[in-house]
Amino acid sequence: MRPVAYAAAVAAVAFTLVASSLLSAGCSGSAFTVNGRRVSPDGFHRAVARRIALLKIKDPGGLKGARGKSLERETERSVATEMIRSALLDEQGAKLGVSAAAAAEASKQLEEERAKLGDDAFDKRLATQRLTEPEYRLQIQDKVTVKLLGEKVSAGVTASEDEAESYYLTHKDLFGASAMVHAAHIVFDTEGQAQMVLDQLKSGEDFSKMAGLVSRDVSSRGNGGDMGWIEKGTVDPALEQAAFSLATGQTSGVVKTADGYQIVKVLERRDAYTPPYSEVRDKVMRTLVNTKKDERFSDWLRTLYANASVSVADGVGRWDPALGMVVQKG
Repeated sequence: MRPVAYAAAVAAVAFTLVASSLLSAGCSGSAFTVNGRRVSPDGFHRAVARRIALLKIKDPGGLKGARGKSLERETERSVATEMIRSALLDEQGAKLGVSAAAAAEASKQLEEERAKLGDDAFDKRLATQRLTEPEYRLQIQDKVTVKLLGEKVSAGVTASEDEAESYYLTHKDLFGASAMVHAAHIVFDTEGQAQMVLDQLKSGEDFSKMAGLVSRDVSSRGNGGDMGWIEKGTVDPALEQAAFSLATGQTSGVVKTADGYQIVKVLERRDAYTPPYSEVRDKVMRTLVNTKKDERFSDWLRTLYANASVSVADGVGRWDPALGMVVQKG
């Protein structure tokens, strides 16, 4: 399944420790309980304190006054939600037999990351996030657990040919090719410079040669100003308007953009195109199956949250089983 299939669950557990490290069978004064397992108040308060500390670093004045108090309460509810969800997913990981694999994969990823960054940079990053290495390892394990649970829950999901054809007909925009322009440009600091070169181009100077000589854009200058293929919404609006208004082989006037002044030449054009189902059948099938897997996992999560027995400490909020989150009492 695609990573997006687990986005909601991963986001829910990304900041907290794996719940098993914070649960105990007999701790008193628990912050809350999840399916009869008590969550250590120390673990909850550590997670809240860490989040608040990071918020203070990002916005030193943001936690002052009434707004600050409100933000602290929101933080407590957010951390409580994450820890409850993490506890539920950890419990399901054990039931469905993915916990050991998740732990092994987490250790592997952590060691690969440390090797890539180097010990000093790795330790510095953890210190910046106010995490110990074991805590970070458990964060990774949470994410891997979500991924493996998603694969378990959605295993066996398929789509029929009729379903795929119907999906194609109602989602043609996903499989069509948008209009694109293959363009080159020359970038200048001033309008005067651009106008001088434009006059030379009109007199017959070669566009590619001039781009190599005078363009301020180092990345494209060596290729005669070639920008490659661009589609709408991917470049400066003024540049886009100029490029898409030109025919193949045409050169624009001086265009003012956020990067300076530019002259654009269109090398090739591709019109928007929607291929027939037969040409994109495999892509449609993959997309539909992944969509159905997303839906099955989302439904599974909603059922998991709805059926959970959760008790939240006074002053933090209440567990809303329909939303699967801790909300303000009232």
